[in-house]
Amino acid sequence: MDGSPPPGFRRYPLPLALAILLVQGALGILLFAVFQEWVPREFGTADSWGGYLLAAYGAARFLLETPTGAIADRVERRAGLLLGFLLMLPAIALMAAVRQAGAYLAFAAMLGAATAFLWPAAYAIAADLYPVDRRGKVVGFLNLAQLAGFGIGALAGAFLVDHAGGRELFAAAALSVVLAFAAALLGIPSYRGGSLFRRVDGPGRPPLRDVLTGRVAALAGLILLASVALAMLVPAIRPYGERDLGVTFSRLTLALVPAVAIGALLYIPAGDLADRFGRWKPFAAGQLCLVAGLLVLAATASLPVAMAAAVLVFAGNVLTVPAWNAAVMDLAPESHRGTLIGLSVALSGLALALGPALGGFVVGRWGAQAAFAVSAVLAASASLAIAAYARGARPART
Repeated sequence: MDGSPPPGFRRYPLPLALAILLVQGALGILLFAVFQEWVPREFGTADSWGGYLLAAYGAARFLLETPTGAIADRVERRAGLLLGFLLMLPAIALMAAVRQAGAYLAFAAMLGAATAFLWPAAYAIAADLYPVDRRGKVVGFLNLAQLAGFGIGALAGAFLVDHAGGRELFAAAALSVVLAFAAALLGIPSYRGGSLFRRVDGPGRPPLRDVLTGRVAALAGLILLASVALAMLVPAIRPYGERDLGVTFSRLTLALVPAVAIGALLYIPAGDLADRFGRWKPFAAGQLCLVAGLLVLAATASLPVAMAAAVLVFAGNVLTVPAWNAAVMDLAPESHRGTLIGLSVALSGLALALGPALGGFVVGRWGAQAAFAVSAVLAASASLAIAAYARGARPART
């Protein structure tokens, strides 16, 4: 790196976290309130339609996040953030203007293409500025911003769905994206050479094939399996609330607040655990928590019991995500950091294409509780695969 970030940014990446929180607020409105509730209500689509929209969104992310990560390796990291924020706005504008359900598949893909620029750049910034023994904690901090933003957006979106309309939903999402752009532009430093789009890689940059090792491929498979297990739950949430628990969408959203809040409180400690005890123990423990919570959800029709189980599910995800992201950072050299991180988050995008489609099929065929049971089987498989992977893990690079 040619430049140095301000000391305050190195201690606590507040501008980056603020940008993430704001853009996740927009995604909470769009992916949860709009895709899962507003579109089925506005256009009279089936319950599975929310899963199809997420599949289109996730497929676009999967196809683009590795190339956008490669772009983040060649220029200033924050350029990817800024470009992603800008590209989200046309997708939101089209959703607000067009009233045709089929068109939303294209709009969801446009949104996925825009957000494909965000996480490779954000995680690469964190990996650049923090050593191995602090990466788990800083990833936990960024994921706290992600969860808080998405939760705030989902709650606001649920309120607007019931008390306002599409115009207000899309206006709130667009405003949140504009504010995220401003936070990134004004608060995140250019530390790799000065100019935003100046090429920064030199002649000594190794070819990509040299860093795509078997360990990277195995970790990628683990991330995909764990992500699919979680993503397939999304289309099950609304029908589970309405048909199994007998509550409205707004009440179900409020019922998830304790789980989201507890998860938020656990993110930084979970990252610290990944720094202190290695990446694999928290990863496996998180999957086992998911299994326990999902099996309870698959068996209960009681709202209080479901709320307690949701805490286990959120806690399991919180233990898992900082651990796997820090593991990817450890394997990635600086020259290809954005590319490899892009690959890992692309797999999350692929999970958003495969998981909701699988979940929507299971919900339509056997009901929402069956989706929780299938997800539990996948999470249990992931925990066994993690144990096998951990036996051959090597010490992390600096």
